[in-house]
Amino acid sequence: MAIAITFLTIACDDDDNSVVVKQLEAEVVEDLQADPQSNPDGTAREGTNQFTLYSLKDNKVIPNSDSATTKWDIGFRSTAIIVNGGDSGPGQGEAQITTGIFEELTEAPETGYKKDEEGSYAIQGTDGWYNYTGHTGTPVNAIIPIPGKTIVIKTAEGKYAKIEILSYYYGSPNTTTAEFADMATRSPSRYYTFRFIYQHNGSRNLVNTSSLN
Repeated sequence: MAIAITFLTIACDDDDNSVVVKQLEAEVVEDLQADPQSNPDGTAREGTNQFTLYSLKDNKVIPNSDSATTKWDIGFRSTAIIVNGGDSGPGQGEAQITTGIFEELTEAPETGYKKDEEGSYAIQGTDGWYNYTGHTGTPVNAIIPIPGKTIVIKTAEGKYAKIEILSYYYGSPNTTTAEFADMATRSPSRYYTFRFIYQHNGSRNLVNTSSLN
């Protein structure tokens, strides 16, 4: 499910040729399946070993039958994330992970992007957006998104977007509770909740979009 969050709208309406400037909207995608091994109720399910492909432009899941097209921008399978470019797809997709507050990243970097290569994705897991707590961490064996990590990507069509992963577990549970710490009561994993801003006009501006009346 996707939820649009509108921050602000600014408009100039002096005449027919005035420029309309609008604040971009962040979309929130909840519980996107990334080849989960459990259903939301905790019962086992059979994995597909396929990526869930997603279009940031259209804000929707793209069927795997379209994996060889530019209809999708980003894909999720377990903790692996791909972009539509390089060895992962025919698009112009590249990515990098930046450090800083999501709202304060107002412009996509000009350089520093990487393409997916065989055996090495542009968006690297424990070197990037999450920590794995292992057998000795608290809570044990958990995937915890790192605060302040924002994924910036060039989409399949060469547009820019920024993404912040909020949760890896169904229902976005509080990861500090005893219920989450207990593996028997922990919510199923491989369900992504994330928010993103997509800039449709091709600029690196990740705050505003403008057009003529």
